[in-house]
Amino acid sequence: MSFTHPVIKSNVPEYLIGVIAPMFTPVDERGEIDCRGWREYARWLVNDPCVTALFCRSGVGRMFTYTMDDARRSFETVLDEAAGKKPVFCGTSGEFIGDLSQKADPEHYLDQTIELTLYAQENSATAAVLITPAWLPVPGGSTFEETAFTFYKTVHDNTDIPILIYNPQLIPPECATTPSMIRRLNSLDRVYGMKLSTNDMHWLGSLIAANENDRFFMIAGSECVYHQALITGAVGVIGQGCSVYANILRRILDAQMEGDFESARQAQFDVNQALEGFQGLPPDISGFAYLRKKGLNVSPYCRDGSPPLSDDIVEAIYQAIEPYCQKYS
Repeated sequence: MSFTHPVIKSNVPEYLIGVIAPMFTPVDERGEIDCRGWREYARWLVNDPCVTALFCRSGVGRMFTYTMDDARRSFETVLDEAAGKKPVFCGTSGEFIGDLSQKADPEHYLDQTIELTLYAQENSATAAVLITPAWLPVPGGSTFEETAFTFYKTVHDNTDIPILIYNPQLIPPECATTPSMIRRLNSLDRVYGMKLSTNDMHWLGSLIAANENDRFFMIAGSECVYHQALITGAVGVIGQGCSVYANILRRILDAQMEGDFESARQAQFDVNQALEGFQGLPPDISGFAYLRKKGLNVSPYCRDGSPPLSDDIVEAIYQAIEPYCQKYS
């Protein structure tokens, strides 16, 4: 199925429209992947009618900590639970080796990325998500844009699954996606879009304007500007609150599509207020705290070994977010 966007007039695949939930990572008390928790969490999102799709191994899920085995186990569990019910995107870039000052072995990183992308494909994922490869060394006489495009094209040519590109906030300016890169990505027939994590509407708008075909779509990577991004021509949203207050974000889309711009505007204001409810804590810790309070059966542990939040902090998170969620129930 597809959806006709009222601004860009293109037919957008339904799985790219609306609220795409970047999944936090359920772990046990040792910080290891908790497959039972993954299954419970996936089921929770599948049963939320306001969530369009699930995104496994996301930025808010601490994607940089995943081993190849972590990725495979998470993909397998989520894809099995969501099969036939909701689309699933899998973050299939290779393992990350440290901060951006450390460069990856390009052949090894590429081989891992192709391996995970094929694994997602063979397990019926809807799309693979590739991180801007800022960890790759740039050969002398070349540019980062050339290096990145070669990486995307090689993965594209060696797999057979829809691909989305993901430009996270931490990518340094010299590796940021440019209008020129968007025009080059237009030549890859299974690259269907990009998540851009920014509140910079000038940057987002410049990438949308550079798009020259009707099968490549931009996804707002910040829920703070979803309303503005829709008006500019973006389609879906992937943000830390997509698992938590999907109903408010969905209202932005629905009101916008109905021509009720005042309701869309007010829902955006409420999203921004609800976001404050994360209390300045990491998205996964605070997001899971709220969802556990609502009844999700996942452990209170975090990947980085942080102790569970106190009852007082959990209650404060709940009281800060819940009134906005109830407003759109």
